[in-house]
Amino acid sequence: MQPVEIKQLELASVSYDEAPIAELSMAGVEYRVDVGHGSAVAISRRDEGQWSWQPLTEARWDGSRLRSNALDHELREALARCLSEAARNQEDLG
Repeated sequence: MQPVEIKQLELASVSYDEAPIAELSMAGVEYRVDVGHGSAVAISRRDEGQWSWQPLTEARWDGSRLRSNALDHELREALARCLSEAARNQEDLG
């Protein structure tokens, strides 16, 4: 297994005007998952009720597991469930 590389996200690298791949609200914080660099996904956060998104980290999504050392287990698993549901919904559409 290759080590997971964590990259710093830049605001310019994510288009917040486009729809995210998946979204999650947890403990007063909203998270969104967008296309990242290569096979990575970009994860951003904002406090509920706020307008501006803040880049959090990039993670690897293999279709069933989300990998990132920057996210705690509970958040990583919740985001993975959201990504799985989004993938199922995409398959149902086309």
